[in-house]
Amino acid sequence: MSEYKYTYRFSEQTVDTRYYKVESNKKLTEPEMRDLAYTAEGTGGDFECEETQSKATFEGTEYGDDAVYTMEEGEEDLEDE
Repeated sequence: MSEYKYTYRFSEQTVDTRYYKVESNKKLTEPEMRDLAYTAEGTGGDFECEETQSKATFEGTEYGDDAVYTMEEGEEDLEDE
């Protein structure tokens, strides 16, 4: 049992856009391209792959500003403003 009297749960959804650039000396499949890009994002910048003679760059994220949240639990226990 929780030591707290009230529990509030909510979810928030936003639309974020992530930008990647993948350069290669050979044609890549879509899964190869995505793997390289996501690896670059995970390393915080650039990732070079000798096997595919490729370089991937994570160019950043544009964060959405139209957040929508939904109460999942505890709405009835919120204090009135």
